[in-house]
Amino acid sequence: MDQLGYGLVACGRIVASHIDGIAETDGACVVALADTNPEKAALACERCRDDVAVYEDYRDLLAEPAVDVVVVMVPTQMHPEVTVAALEAGKHVYCEKAMAASIAGCREMIDARDRTGKLLMIGQSTRFRPPFAMARRLIKAGEVGEVIAVDGAFTGPANTPEQGATDSWRYCSDSAGNGHIINFGCHYIDTARFLCGEDPVSVSATVRNRFSPGMIQEDQFSVVAECDGGALITIAMYCVPEPVAPKHEGLTVYGTGGVIEALWRPDRVVLRRQGEGAQETPMDEDLRENYWVRIHRRFRRAIEDGGPVPVTAEDAMQNVQWGLGAYLASERREWVDLPLPEDLADYRGPQLDRTHSATRE
Repeated sequence: MDQLGYGLVACGRIVASHIDGIAETDGACVVALADTNPEKAALACERCRDDVAVYEDYRDLLAEPAVDVVVVMVPTQMHPEVTVAALEAGKHVYCEKAMAASIAGCREMIDARDRTGKLLMIGQSTRFRPPFAMARRLIKAGEVGEVIAVDGAFTGPANTPEQGATDSWRYCSDSAGNGHIINFGCHYIDTARFLCGEDPVSVSATVRNRFSPGMIQEDQFSVVAECDGGALITIAMYCVPEPVAPKHEGLTVYGTGGVIEALWRPDRVVLRRQGEGAQETPMDEDLRENYWVRIHRRFRRAIEDGGPVPVTAEDAMQNVQWGLGAYLASERREWVDLPLPEDLADYRGPQLDRTHSATRE
């Protein structure tokens, strides 16, 4: 296959990782950028190794014949609009997480993929980070027996009304359903699912907004999920105005024969089994490569070979089901079964009570 040209839509914080990952992928190069903010587009251009075309309107980028693959990085509620347009323009699409703000949005994207025959990958990148990829290999090798639970607690910043909104689309009232559960929790639940090989079938949750009323949908959550194979997954996130990160954050896998701690900052995997001391497990050689390169290399290979993509749309939609189910469980104070019923296809979670002036990422 000839070299693939990539068009990047929206130049927020994650764009640098994609530019670098594509640059290190054989047979791939960035040929176009689109962003309504000229300053962000200019900064992204400086990072590119080759000259690129720059557009303010993403539709102009989609009309560019040199673009074969589109990387969609607009706000989550815009994912269906841009992804469907890109697929219908004959482009393969890598769409950032979370897949969409509703199940109906996810289905629009899947329908467009099936209708056009183009490939669609969702950017659940955390599962590719070295500690989680390595932990999955240990689990598949039977190092901890049958997985019975995965647990993770994470920290983050809580913006207060006194501080005002940051330069982020998350602080706009039209980003309904895009609080921390959808935007960050989708990474954590995706990786937990990847590790245990099971999918949630019911959830219970507590969702709170302690420091950020009117700023964002929630700043605290704890979600427990029962999975189809019997495993439990617990994911929590605790945000404060001036957060102090613990020494390690990550996911702990509990098995019938041992425990795996898959941690980041720094990347580390620790295996514990009865009668043995803690064993820090070195990463396999292939996992030491930048994981963004591994992601783009695998997606390019899928395009070349005709699939499958590393993270399918159906796979990523499971994470949206989990997040929306968590919102409902907290609202109703009861367990919620998954998948959600058809009459909740347009449900998007809580909405903000006022709009803040903030530019899109």
